[in-house]
Amino acid sequence: MKKSLLISSLFVATALVSQSAMAEIKIRAGTGSSTYELGGDYAHAKSKYTPTSVGLTFSSDTAANGAYLDLSYSGGSGEHDGWATANTPTTICGTTSCFNAASAKEDFKRSDFALTGGVVFLNQNNGVAGNVYIGLKTGKTTLGAVNAGLPWTEETFETTGMIVGGGASFPVAGGRAGSVGVNVGLGIMGANWKDNNGFDAKADYAFGGSLGASYTFPFTSNFGVTADVKYHSYSYKFNADSANPFTVSEKISTVGASLYAKF
Repeated sequence: MKKSLLISSLFVATALVSQSAMAEIKIRAGTGSSTYELGGDYAHAKSKYTPTSVGLTFSSDTAANGAYLDLSYSGGSGEHDGWATANTPTTICGTTSCFNAASAKEDFKRSDFALTGGVVFLNQNNGVAGNVYIGLKTGKTTLGAVNAGLPWTEETFETTGMIVGGGASFPVAGGRAGSVGVNVGLGIMGANWKDNNGFDAKADYAFGGSLGASYTFPFTSNFGVTADVKYHSYSYKFNADSANPFTVSEKISTVGASLYAKF
């Protein structure tokens, strides 16, 4: 699915760029520090990891506004502590716990992909820019359970959904010292949770959102650095009409930095 989205997006981006002599391509790559938390009616797993991120933006500018298409991917690995306590309280197994053994460190992996498109509006009098966007977001979390003494040794939590939002960018010292940006987003997500012992459940629905702030400093007109802070929070409802409904919450906070180049 991600590969077909990428190919389709590149065709759309090519068409976008070809329609404007002021078209711009921006690439970026960076890293950061992230904290991932999975909770709710399940074991509370927490992981700190260092994701690597890459992105590609196609934009078409006019004097006052422009459209853009953005592709982004990030991924990283670490360890989680979801089974650190023996017999961790959880209702997912139909009783008060899944009767796990204590395992303080299990493998953790996380990847995120987003395809967004939007429009930027620039106030040429003060340099303030606003934007609105809509897009598709996917995420995959892999949680190990090799030493927890459970019937399964690995779980995956995959999410897909639509996101909408907007933001604003404010120049610092007339733009000579870069710019500060803020953004907010909302999402309607679906989720598939499964393990390697046959468990497979789909979320009935999920709502959540994101907040972010950034600072961008251009070294030259075509090269610079961006530092940002991001926070995402979603709540997923499973088996709402069954005798054993449960809720899974997901929170991700990231502090990162990336270098970018424009062509």
